Amino acid sequence: MKKSLIALAVAGAFAAPAFAATSNVDVYGKLHMSVSMVDDQPEGVNDLQITSNASRIGFKGSEDLGGGLKGIWQIESGLNLDEQNGSVANRNSFVGLAGGFGTVLLGNHDTPLKLVGRAVDLFGDTLADSRNVMGGGSDTRAKNVVAYISPSFSGFSFAGAYSTDLGNGTPSGINASGNVVNSDSKDAGVYNLSATYANGPIYAGLAYGDGDGHEAAGLGAHLRVAGGFTFGDAKIVAQYDSLEDDSAFGFDYTAWMIGGAYKLGSITLKANYMAGEFDNTDLEPAQWTIGADYNLSKRTSVYALYVAAEDFVSLGSGAGSSDMFIGDNADGEVSALSVGVVHSF
Repeated sequence: MKKSLIALAVAGAFAAPAFAATSNVDVYGKLHMSVSMVDDQPEGVNDLQITSNASRIGFKGSEDLGGGLKGIWQIESGLNLDEQNGSVANRNSFVGLAGGFGTVLLGNHDTPLKLVGRAVDLFGDTLADSRNVMGGGSDTRAKNVVAYISPSFSGFSFAGAYSTDLGNGTPSGINASGNVVNSDSKDAGVYNLSATYANGPIYAGLAYGDGDGHEAAGLGAHLRVAGGFTFGDAKIVAQYDSLEDDSAFGFDYTAWMIGGAYKLGSITLKANYMAGEFDNTDLEPAQWTIGADYNLSKRTSVYALYVAAEDFVSLGSGAGSSDMFIGDNADGEVSALSVGVVHSF
């Protein structure tokens, strides 16, 4: 399940050596580049693409305030290694307090709903990221966030977050109620709740998101259920999403995913399939992927994958890749063979 649980992404990080009883600064990051051959691209688009995939650099630290209380902070910025650009603090960046009561943070951060999905994505941050099909709604990194993350109670943990700006591209302007919608506007608030269980071989997550920010984007409630089970060297994962459409069109969206992985020494073989359906339309986006990871060390790995999708799925859109690819034929089909290298520090 790696780093995607909010308890691991935030609370777990506070226990790392960098968060000693001083105000030391820890520098960390991930550099992820891939080379892909993409089929069914529009005319004039190069089939050979070199892409940066969620590359980042971050700084974090804490201060011991006494009595088991810590002041915590993090600034994480995205890097496009291929395009010579990036954005400061556009990833999870916050300041807060942590102690026996849990963790409270303020800043911008992945929603609890998003992190439930991150925990079961076998191809996260690649062209085949599950958010190509399973994203949208509250699956985002929200801005202007106040969040609470509970301690772990024998594997159970809870998280809640409120944001005045969902940060998912909701357009500014005037909504159906005649109110101005933009960052920090009164009709842009969104809340997210999650409950997870991570103990031994079992992971289970339930999350829910809703609020005026959904309504401003023409959306309703977003429900997510995810789970995983590890047995020996094998792992299976699954996810289900339901996202209501509150516009006049009634394009409610449901999607599901199932996948598996098997570890052979330093090699991990994996595959998944996901499909979605919009009510009142013929659109049924789907994507399947097979791939293999090879760990060269604890911090460096290489991979190869083949991904194919239909009904206008945009490869790379879920991971925020520097390049995204969508089919140019009548069925919106697109496929890619991608090889990449990832180095974490």
